[in-house]
Amino acid sequence: MLYTCFLRTGSAGRGMAKELYIAELYEQYKDLLTPHRKTLVYEYYILDLSLGEIAERAGVTRQSVNDGLQKAKEQLIGLENALHLAKKAAAINAFGEKLKEKDGALYAEFSEIFKD
Repeated sequence: MLYTCFLRTGSAGRGMAKELYIAELYEQYKDLLTPHRKTLVYEYYILDLSLGEIAERAGVTRQSVNDGLQKAKEQLIGLENALHLAKKAAAINAFGEKLKEKDGALYAEFSEIFKD
């Protein structure tokens, strides 16, 4: 599942877009992360917990959480740069939406192929 939304322009919008991008990458590559990094990314980007909340739950410092998130983010971006799965998934989703508008029956077949 890809997290998609429309964001307004500006620095706040770019920050949200970047966080949304990491959440999308997490959905594509989460099984390739270590359990620790997987938990950090999930809690920060998906559950929207603060660094302090995550640190308290894990019994570590905020800096430790931040370092782990940075490493996980670098790993996710590296995986996407090598494999392009999130980019391909977004293109397939966009194609599916166009197909849905043009031919509902064909869209139903298309949806069956990509069903989870």
